[in-house]
Amino acid sequence: MAASLNNATLATLPAEVKKPDYDRAVRSRGIVHIGPGAFHRAHQAVYTDMAMAYGGNWRITGVSMRSATLKQKMADQDNLYSLVVLDNEPYVQVIGAFDSVLVLNEDREAIMAALTDANTHIISLTITEKGYCLASNGELDTSHADIMHDLSNPDEPVSAVGLIVSALKHRFEQQQTDITVISCDNLADNGKKLAKAVLQFAQKIQPELAHWIEQNIAFPCTMVDSITPATDEALISLAADKLGVEDAWPIQREGFTQWVVEDKFSGPRPAWDKVGVTFTDDVAAFENAKLRILNGTHSTLAYTGILLGKETVYEAISDSALEAFIRRLLSDEIIPSINAEGVMDLPAYAEDILNRYKNRHIRHLLAQIAWDGSQKLPFRVLNTVRDNLKLGQQAKLLCVPIAAWILFIAKRASDQEELVDPLAETLIGLASQHQGDLPALGAAVLNLPQVFAELTANKWFKDTVQEYVEVLSSITGDNAADVLGAL
Repeated sequence: MAASLNNATLATLPAEVKKPDYDRAVRSRGIVHIGPGAFHRAHQAVYTDMAMAYGGNWRITGVSMRSATLKQKMADQDNLYSLVVLDNEPYVQVIGAFDSVLVLNEDREAIMAALTDANTHIISLTITEKGYCLASNGELDTSHADIMHDLSNPDEPVSAVGLIVSALKHRFEQQQTDITVISCDNLADNGKKLAKAVLQFAQKIQPELAHWIEQNIAFPCTMVDSITPATDEALISLAADKLGVEDAWPIQREGFTQWVVEDKFSGPRPAWDKVGVTFTDDVAAFENAKLRILNGTHSTLAYTGILLGKETVYEAISDSALEAFIRRLLSDEIIPSINAEGVMDLPAYAEDILNRYKNRHIRHLLAQIAWDGSQKLPFRVLNTVRDNLKLGQQAKLLCVPIAAWILFIAKRASDQEELVDPLAETLIGLASQHQGDLPALGAAVLNLPQVFAELTANKWFKDTVQEYVEVLSSITGDNAADVLGAL
């Protein structure tokens, strides 16, 4: 049986493997992270691991809300794991930032002790949007089963919001204000949304607590970015080959990684700024750039690439016609719509994004990016259309991904393949109703107010999309350069 990754084997690893640049034995916890999934372990934990080379007690206690699998695998390895960075110059890095992983229904007392420890200065979260228990209007959903349970049982919370409020209540009683609560989830204004949920929950159990939190505890907004494919048997085998020992749960990500944090803390923080984290007063500018430059071109590549028979982002961007079109879309219509003067270099950021797409080691499926178009396109593309129209700027190229999406819906219906979308029933119904009549399908989709809102009444927009539906319906690998170049 092969040796495992642990404290004893750490010193025996090959020289090219990056290792923690600090003495783990003398560092203690400073962070409790709720939701220690693959993204956190590939992203924030890596920054924290590297920052400890500059000093400070910032080891992480992970809190799993449900699953005990990671707890056991990490404990067997002295809470070490490996990160495999997939790039043209790949490397392996062993991360030692964790001191333990706890599970809520098994380790409640230990979790509360960690959250209320005077030496814990940061509570961070990656729990996905649904973990915030928000209603559609952005308010705390007091009809959510977990929130209802926690309001009735505030000392035995089952939600992340309830858990944070319980910890802050103890700190309120002890007057410990030197802690910051950081959302690291991929949603806009994440800090503001988390703060609202926490304050509304606290208000219901103790108004004085809510006031104290509002006055003393910071909830900075953040923007996070890095593609983190799931761990599979191939990765486990690759990690073992690179390490010379077995790692039960390695993780992988692309070379590119970004973390932007609002410079608003109510306690100390690691030396994240020394290892690549950007602190700013304007996270919204970075969020907007990511949404439009990254997500907007992602969706465009997905729908147009699928029309051309491409399967992955790498295959799509490797098509010279598609790359040329994406570059025109960025320079002519997307970048001019973003106000980030003095905050970030948008052309350089866009070039970084294009280089990420060209990473042949990342298999990012277009079909997956194409999911939930009715939900994603309003934010990724349509808001850019709106801003350009308001400014009197060009927006015709932005109509291409909308036209390609309509053709994608038609193809899914005709091929009798599942359409993954909140409006799937409606969209497939329209495609079936107008089968073989693309102009009629286009008109029906463009009249959906839940997707296009006031743009349903914009004749120029609808006519332009319809024109491109017709043009793109005949696109092939052989004529793509001529078709896209003429748009």
